[in-house]
Amino acid sequence: MAEFFDISTWNERTWFQTGGTRDKMIVENPADHSAYYFKTSLKREKKDYKHEFWSEIIASEIGKLLGFDMLTYDIAYNNGQIGCLSKSMVTMGKDTLNEGIKYLTGYDTTYDPENRESKKQYTFQLICDALKFYRLEHYIEKIIEIIILDSLIGNSDRHQENWGIITEYNEVIKILEQAASKGKIKTLFSIMGIASKTKPEITSQMIKEISLKMPGRFSQIYDSGSCLGREIDDAKMKKMIIDELMMNAYAINRGLSEIHWEGKKISHFELIKKVNNLYPEVVKRIIGKVKQRFNEGKIKTCIDNVDSGLPNALEQHKLPQERKDFILKLIVLRAQKLITLIG
Repeated sequence: MAEFFDISTWNERTWFQTGGTRDKMIVENPADHSAYYFKTSLKREKKDYKHEFWSEIIASEIGKLLGFDMLTYDIAYNNGQIGCLSKSMVTMGKDTLNEGIKYLTGYDTTYDPENRESKKQYTFQLICDALKFYRLEHYIEKIIEIIILDSLIGNSDRHQENWGIITEYNEVIKILEQAASKGKIKTLFSIMGIASKTKPEITSQMIKEISLKMPGRFSQIYDSGSCLGREIDDAKMKKMIIDELMMNAYAINRGLSEIHWEGKKISHFELIKKVNNLYPEVVKRIIGKVKQRFNEGKIKTCIDNVDSGLPNALEQHKLPQERKDFILKLIVLRAQKLITLIG
């Protein structure tokens, strides 16, 4: 169950830059000096997804119930702002998170996610090819797990910065220093497929390349808040709850995966069908785990109690019961569809 933290007196780490589409900041817990990410809901001129941070928390809690390795998100209050809070997965100076974008652009230098025309290049095939290039093909199963989770919650924003691999930073430096002391930098780079001159110099680019080829661990699943109907306003949501056709149409037919298939943006369920043609045993095993662990009663309890940690003074920020009922219906319908995909 999500805990509540008042972080109004925590220190902001202003020297860090954060990505993503929502307001985000890094704060330091004065008790142990650990870094945490605080995120509020997306609010722009024509968009006000006020319940989005709840979607992040619920996605994390439901994912855990179904056996996925999820980053924990709690409730946080910061000087008048309400949002979600997650502890950093890495420790400064010890390890680092290499986001997916580093592997994709390292493998394919023509891929430019900043260019809108390049979005169709962000495909399941590109991700697999990049992981294979860096000898990390064993993490393809992790990508498939993410795709299946996203199909359950309807996450539409699994871009190249919303997954990654954590490697030990100190180990990278150690290898470079050892190789340099023995005059074997050129040999080391050659083995790892990195071009070098007769007298190579250690550069930040070289360290980056080494880091990407270092063994590590796949990160927990994070930044999954663009889901669970966060974009639907209250008026439309209330209509959908009582209109079965509207609800089914949204739950089953709406929503596309950000991960493309051979240049095309398709639905989560269509993507799973295509991935199943390549990795049937993996897909069957993951969906089988979801089917075994899925319990509507437990999920309802999780959703209904997601905001129970809020103090009375912040009761106005609770998730309305109708919204909770809508989220439960959405998850049940999408789970039923997912389970029937694979015989």
